[in-house]
Amino acid sequence: MNTTANFVFRPHGKFETWIEGQFLLTEVTGPWNVELVDYWSHQALALARQFSKERPYVSITVVHESILCPPEALEKIALATQYANDHLPCLGHCVVAGSDVDGRDLVRFLYEKIRLEHIFEDLEEAKSWAEKLVKEDSLKRS
Repeated sequence: MNTTANFVFRPHGKFETWIEGQFLLTEVTGPWNVELVDYWSHQALALARQFSKERPYVSITVVHESILCPPEALEKIALATQYANDHLPCLGHCVVAGSDVDGRDLVRFLYEKIRLEHIFEDLEEAKSWAEKLVKEDSLKRS
C-alpha cells in the first residue's frame, strides 16, 4: 500500500516510532514538513491505542539534525499532543534535542506552549523523567 498517495507533497524528514515498556518513542530527523507529521501521527496513534488506563504511556520524541518545521506542522503536532492528553492514556510528553540540533533554542518556547513539557539534552534524562511519571501514576492507582 502506498502510504504517501494522499499527500500533496512527499514527507520531508524521516522518523521511526515504537513502544518500549510504557514509553511511546519517536526518533525524527528534521527538518520535516506537515506531510511527515500526518504520516507520523497515524502510526503513533495506532501504537498509542495499545495502552490503557491501567497501563498508560509517556511520549518521548528524540530529534536529530533539525527541530525546524513549518507553522502548519507545528499546529498538527499541537493537535496530536492535545488529542493524546484528552483521549488517550498519556501521562506526558517530552522532546530530546541536544545542543547540536538546529533551531533547538529558537523553537523551545513554541514546544513548551503546545504542552511538550520538557526539552531534554539526552535520552536518559528524558527516560528518567518519564519513569517518574509512570511511578507516580502507579502509586495513585494503588
